[in-house]
Amino acid sequence: MPAADDPVFALLRASLDPTCHTAAVRSEHPVCRVVAATARKDVAAGGMENISFLAAGVAFAGAAVTGLFAEHYDVEPAKLMRDLLATAAEDRRKGRGEDVPWQDQVPAVLGAFFDPATITEAPAIMARVWVEGENRFYDLLVDLAALTATMMTSLINLKAYTQEEIFEEIGRILDLTGDNDDPSRPTDD
Repeated sequence: MPAADDPVFALLRASLDPTCHTAAVRSEHPVCRVVAATARKDVAAGGMENISFLAAGVAFAGAAVTGLFAEHYDVEPAKLMRDLLATAAEDRRKGRGEDVPWQDQVPAVLGAFFDPATITEAPAIMARVWVEGENRFYDLLVDLAALTATMMTSLINLKAYTQEEIFEEIGRILDLTGDNDDPSRPTDD
């Protein structure tokens, strides 16, 4: 099980908080509070380590949950994300969806993990969003967490996995990427 102070798991726990759906302002949104606290640490330290680790961690966590979700529905994860992109585009075309840039970027980031030809696209997309503006980047992290939470909630409600099993799988993936083993990795202490 992940450490209680791990910022990625704090973000994921916050994304499962029901008040995410009712928060009227960012300061009340649990995920925004985690992202903001992480960004404030970086400002105080004069760096970007905390937000970088959080961004990488939420992307890997989202990919792990995408894999579980796709496995449960017996569909390729990359196809699942392509279908989500197509649905979002169709909704916008029909006037049913918001036209926000990160709406396409979230499934593109997650889908990139499942195709060897596009695996390097996930960090490239995130870097482009950072260049567009810090707030857009923070919104992307919030949206990655939101989609991850939606898939987690679905899997939990279907009794396909428990929250603990999902967190264990995410922890396993983060361990494989080295995110949890790096002694220089920022923590919440």
